[in-house]
Amino acid sequence: MTKSVVIVGGGLIGLSTALLLSERGAEVTVIDHGQLGGGAARGNAGFMCTTLLEPLAAPGAVKSAITSLRDPTRALRVHTRALPGMIGWGLHFARSATQKRYVAGRIALAKLNQRHGEAMSLLGSLGVDVRLGPELVVPFHDPALAEHYLRALAPMADYGVVVPTELIGGDELRRIVPALSDHITAGYVVTGDHSIDPRVFVDSMIAALRSRNVTIVENAPITAVGRAERRINSITTPKGTLTFDDVLLSAGAGSRRLGRLFGLRVPVIPGQGYNVGLPVSEALSHPVIFEEAHAVATPFTDRIRLGGTMEFDGDTPRFDQRRVDAILVSMRKFVNLDFDAHFGTWSGSRPMSPDGLPLMGRPHQYDNLILAAGHGMFGLSLTPTSALALCELIIDGTSSIDLGDFSPDRFTLAKLLRAS
Repeated sequence: MTKSVVIVGGGLIGLSTALLLSERGAEVTVIDHGQLGGGAARGNAGFMCTTLLEPLAAPGAVKSAITSLRDPTRALRVHTRALPGMIGWGLHFARSATQKRYVAGRIALAKLNQRHGEAMSLLGSLGVDVRLGPELVVPFHDPALAEHYLRALAPMADYGVVVPTELIGGDELRRIVPALSDHITAGYVVTGDHSIDPRVFVDSMIAALRSRNVTIVENAPITAVGRAERRINSITTPKGTLTFDDVLLSAGAGSRRLGRLFGLRVPVIPGQGYNVGLPVSEALSHPVIFEEAHAVATPFTDRIRLGGTMEFDGDTPRFDQRRVDAILVSMRKFVNLDFDAHFGTWSGSRPMSPDGLPLMGRPHQYDNLILAAGHGMFGLSLTPTSALALCELIIDGTSSIDLGDFSPDRFTLAKLLRAS
């Protein structure tokens, strides 16, 4: 029998899962409160990573967040007005920001992404533009810090991750990326991580969906959710009421708010990010991550996109030009580009879970609801394998990708008490 599936949310996870479900023969409807591919789907840094995946909840993150209450220029910023809505989330975050849990989180993300290449090839065969750009360069001013970051990557090799084995000097890095300033003394190249234009990736995915028998309902905020016993049996929008066999809730940064309509507690909050464009330059043709500046530079055909920052400002984050200015200022000593000609400022929210890992699977309350939320800063990188796992879970009832570390129920009181 053909399975009918409604996907709530037209972002990266929802769109890619819809495409794989359609290929498996499901009758798919995608609904979104706005246009498909909104939110951070097109506005991210364009990093397609298998190596540099790590939870935001890391040692030192809590101290940095507290310091940021008085410093609007810090890469990680928490606004005082956001604090009341972050109490529970923040307690989970603090509990997760230990060295042991941070390392466990990195391993979980690496294991989740082990079939990345296979999943990318599958999306490509279905019409998605999966062409990758050059490999990622990670330069540093401080060689000791470069060595520290390199050592932290080494254990990931046990999980199929391509890990750099040695540092290279500043002159060699400038041969690869001539725009790097003399301030750079050491760094490494991550051959397993590349750039991709998220706008092209998303638009090609939408085009592939429209060419199939997939129903797309845009500008349709959910007004009511029908529930009976252990099932979600209907979803109502101003454009009508839908019934289905299964529903995938993948609403990005809005997952907590929308989850309430489904009777779910989804511990995901918006984490605002910013980017700004610079003119293209032949001197920067590789994506670059500047760990010391907490910022990135990604070359596309029409711009170099500078991005960075993580800002918590409640459910409706405000735009703050100081955040953009801080990115521009922090980058000037690391790279020589035409900063005065910046344009195309953008801000948008990433869906942040307390421990930095996605929530994927069936919440215990329901038999026909699957949650996919909290992919954070790595939504683009985790999209292919997440979609593969979710598609298998919906069609086959189980996934060949182990989702145990990503249970939607892991933040319930009973789970937390057992883990303490």
